[in-house]
Amino acid sequence: MPPTIADYRNKPSHPDRIDGGLRTRGKVYNKSNPDKPLVSIITAVRNGEKTLEQTIQSVVNQTYSNIEYIIIDGASTDHTVDIIHRYEDQIAYWISEPDSGIADAFNKGIAVSNGEIIGLLNANDWFSGNQIELGVAVLNKSPADFVFGDLLFYDASGTFKYRVNGNPDYSATINGVMPALCHPTVLVKRNAYDKIGIFDTNYRIAMDYEWFLRLHKNGGIGKYAKGLLGHMRIAGLSDISYVTALDEMRQIAVRYGQSKRIANYLFLYRIFKGAVRRNLEKWTPTTLYHWMRRIVNPQYSSYR
Repeated sequence: MPPTIADYRNKPSHPDRIDGGLRTRGKVYNKSNPDKPLVSIITAVRNGEKTLEQTIQSVVNQTYSNIEYIIIDGASTDHTVDIIHRYEDQIAYWISEPDSGIADAFNKGIAVSNGEIIGLLNANDWFSGNQIELGVAVLNKSPADFVFGDLLFYDASGTFKYRVNGNPDYSATINGVMPALCHPTVLVKRNAYDKIGIFDTNYRIAMDYEWFLRLHKNGGIGKYAKGLLGHMRIAGLSDISYVTALDEMRQIAVRYGQSKRIANYLFLYRIFKGAVRRNLEKWTPTTLYHWMRRIVNPQYSSYR
């Protein structure tokens, strides 16, 4: 069974934990009201000194004001905690301690959060200035469990690479593969986590796919919002991580009902397709490469 918020709230603190933020100084003042629900944004980070400040600034400079910002650091050994200290007066709560991976970090953040709406933002990602305001406006008018939008991808230097548009018809493919539910754009109503639990820590990379599929199987609904735009830096995902992610997706699809035969075939096909894509990107003229990717994936775009 996946863990619950209560499971994490009842776990003892790690003996090496350090923490801080407004909450530790008795200065918590953010509360929900009918028109402006409290939104908890959780950033998970480890050794993110090169990118974390951009992530933090994108949260604290949002046009939406009722935000509880939480940072979960996995015992960084660089200057990550120094950067967190720099924004101490704009962070509701932060923790630094060893963890068992990104799912564990997300779960810790959700467990200490108070918001009616929750967003997860890694230290390689950042928000558009009005992103939370737009997402909350959609959820306030919708029975959906979560809202999602489009995502711009950048290389390690910050140069734009491509865009992936969120797929309004994601339910047609989610049983076999992670659809275009662009995680840095997703805001989730808290009661969805209360209903089905939080992230399964057995998965190191595809934990978000498992959670979305679990929610889907339990009748959960997501709503695509055009104009909701997030940003992600792709810092050279290795071939080993890529294959691991595909393998986890294969395991998850089988766990939720896909036949092993089909899952194994799709796993091998996606490895082959990924190898072909990388070679095409390396050797094919840019315009032709973008056109070919658009044919294979209608959600892909070379334009902002």
